[in-house]
Amino acid sequence: MQNTHILTAALLLLCCLDIQAQPLDRKSFNKGWSVVHDTDRDRMISLYENGLDGDAPTVDLPHDWGVEDSFHQEYPGATGKLGWWGHARYWKDFSLTREDLAGKRFLFSIDGAMSRPKVFCNGIEVGEWGYGYSSFSLDITAYLQEGGNRLMIELDNRNGSSRWYPGGGIFRNVWLTRSDPVGIADRGTRVKVSVGTAAATIDLDVRLRNNSDGIPSGVLRSEVFILGEDGSADSLTTVSTEVDEVLEGSVISQRIQVRSPKLWSPDSPQLYMVRSTLEAEGCSDSYDTVIGIRTAEFTSEGFFLNGVRTPLRGVCLHHDAGALGAAWNTGAWERRLNMLKQMGCNAIRTTHNPPAPELLDLCDRMGFLVIDELTDNWTVPKTPEGYTTLFAEWAERDLVSLIRRDRNHPCVIMWSTGNEVGEQGYPDKWEISDFLTGICHREDPSRPVTAGCDNPWAAFQGWAGTLDVYGFNYKPHLYEQFRQEHPDQPYYGSETASTISSRGVYVFPVSEDKSEGLSDFQMSSYDLYAPYWATTPDTEFKAQDSCPGVAGEFVWTGFDYLGEPTPYNGDITILTNFHDPAQRAKAEEELKAKGSISVPSRSSYFGIIDLAGFPKDRYWLYQSRWRPDLPVAHLLPHWNWEGREGGVMPVMAYTSGDSAELFVNGKSQGLKTRQEGEYRLRWDEVVYEPGCIELVAYKDGKVWAKDKVVTTGKASKLMIAAELGQGPGAEFGGDSQVRNSGRRLRVEASDYSPERTEPNYLFLDIKVADRRGNMVPTACNLLKIKVSGPAKLIAMDAGDPTSHRAFGSDSLEAFNGLCSAIILPDGRKGRIVVTVESKGLRKARQIIRVR
Repeated sequence: MQNTHILTAALLLLCCLDIQAQPLDRKSFNKGWSVVHDTDRDRMISLYENGLDGDAPTVDLPHDWGVEDSFHQEYPGATGKLGWWGHARYWKDFSLTREDLAGKRFLFSIDGAMSRPKVFCNGIEVGEWGYGYSSFSLDITAYLQEGGNRLMIELDNRNGSSRWYPGGGIFRNVWLTRSDPVGIADRGTRVKVSVGTAAATIDLDVRLRNNSDGIPSGVLRSEVFILGEDGSADSLTTVSTEVDEVLEGSVISQRIQVRSPKLWSPDSPQLYMVRSTLEAEGCSDSYDTVIGIRTAEFTSEGFFLNGVRTPLRGVCLHHDAGALGAAWNTGAWERRLNMLKQMGCNAIRTTHNPPAPELLDLCDRMGFLVIDELTDNWTVPKTPEGYTTLFAEWAERDLVSLIRRDRNHPCVIMWSTGNEVGEQGYPDKWEISDFLTGICHREDPSRPVTAGCDNPWAAFQGWAGTLDVYGFNYKPHLYEQFRQEHPDQPYYGSETASTISSRGVYVFPVSEDKSEGLSDFQMSSYDLYAPYWATTPDTEFKAQDSCPGVAGEFVWTGFDYLGEPTPYNGDITILTNFHDPAQRAKAEEELKAKGSISVPSRSSYFGIIDLAGFPKDRYWLYQSRWRPDLPVAHLLPHWNWEGREGGVMPVMAYTSGDSAELFVNGKSQGLKTRQEGEYRLRWDEVVYEPGCIELVAYKDGKVWAKDKVVTTGKASKLMIAAELGQGPGAEFGGDSQVRNSGRRLRVEASDYSPERTEPNYLFLDIKVADRRGNMVPTACNLLKIKVSGPAKLIAMDAGDPTSHRAFGSDSLEAFNGLCSAIILPDGRKGRIVVTVESKGLRKARQIIRVR
């Protein structure tokens, strides 16, 4: 027998409207790049020369070669135990006719390439950029020729350049823009919006370009559209300006009124678009700028959006997407942001680098506030080949590039110049912060400047005055002192909590010491454990509640990420954290043989959601705080504890109710009422007996929410659910996710066309279940997946930070009952069949019809 689902309902499109500010003539240039890479440059060049005859691998961008690698125990866990460093060349051949070239300008744009990209066109170097996270454009017109052309990008991705997994390759989109020689400059629009009682005023500056031999006159016309969720664009008003002379770099200012505007906010992210068109003596060029109408202000009383105090309920996010690595994918990130949105998150800090521009497009459209960050360090190094080696030459160029690219996004509320920079402790270096803040004010006077600061001494010195809004990393105990000593300066938690946990792992006895909770290279999910510099969520909540002026927080982190597997950052020499007898015996042998124990950990434990996209228990703790009007009730731990019968089993509950009663097999364990400064309810003396635990939460004396956890049977079968763009199926936990198991799903072939700018992935969730369909929370069975029909398997992951199976493998151990798979339909019609098998379990099959 097998568990089969035939899915034929409509799929929510993950990659919908492309709303990035752009010239109308811009086209994706992602398809069909050849690539070679090697850790040795001479070998890489040899591979390149041998690959020119067509033998080199071909990839579509965005591409991350590091995540295609296997994990290597000998590689550093800090950067993910993957081979991301090295030298590479990407090249693409294309043809242009005389008509293509006649009187046209060609701009080649790279959104991000890791790292130090140099661009060559037909063998001639056109230009370079230092910072792999920066977006840049190059005019390649003079290097093109009629007939065959070749673009080549060489990368130098240096080992020792990052504290986390950076990825390797051209990991973001690339574009080619063909336009008339006279038009609107790249990133040439700048919008300032002011909101009145009955109308909004849009002040628009448009920078022009002139690559022609003459100085023509022309007309600049700007038309404002209101954008609909369905992709519609309704024209509202138009303004035209006569341009006597179109000069290179000249700026034309226009003012446009929008009556009865709909304001942008996280709850109602209404967008508008300004289409600016320059007509100049036979030349025509249009540029679209997506905007939101809103006001944003930081004061000593907090953050105010559209005049309403809006607490920042944010998370920090690194740039990798788990099994997809650093390669940007809009659908994967929309899935992630949907999960955060349902948790109650309303803000993102792009730690610690400029994001992919499409991330800001998503935040505009979905309603997230963003702190846009430049870098992790300035002149004081953290790694030998980090940004310090680029700072002197590139810092101003990188910051200007970031601001001019992102300044029209309504989601962006602050610029962050750095994170935990060493300069905090050196007064003679504070002028660097003044310098960077000055650049931000020059390029964008409308937004304040911040940084993530971890030096407690500096917060009460002149350093604080170099920033407009002060960001505290892990210093909730300093909020009140800062408010008293800097009564007029806004402040917030730029990095908070750093609680560490592994989904579904619980360690006994439960200790209140935050340095404990370690077990067999995993971390207990009682959410009580953190590194020495960090805190539990409860500690941060209490500090914010006692200091109402704090603008909010950005939790480290929203998702687990590759690298930085604190507390397992290096080999160990002690056995105290081994609880599994087999693991301990193996560790004893290794310790005796070589004097240390190798640590397998290759990804973080910080995430509220694990690397595969499954929520940890903390998800419901934050949801209960950030969505107080949503009925939330969540119990932990699971209730499969064979061998612990009769022992003490502490039970905790996360709820948005004000009180709750716990039942074990129908017997009340008492009603608990949440007191001031309490953010979870605890029953620490529960005696374990198999069966079920139930929670009934109350609010204002009425039943508010319920949760139930049962002792499951033995693993009996596998089950699959195909996600519908929101996150894992609801049966796998949480209202943040969409259940479709048992429905029929039919997808459109056009949604997966190879001509799309980016691949449109389907995410499948697999659970190990007992015969009644309950997920078995201790199951770690080896699963094997097979995909047939018009699709292919891209990756598998289960959220285990210690797993060394390659993401691209077709076999993987489930982690505490769950596993995720990513498949890519190829755009052909037909029937996709996904089969998952495991020894001793009834296999599961998912059928997806592509019409």
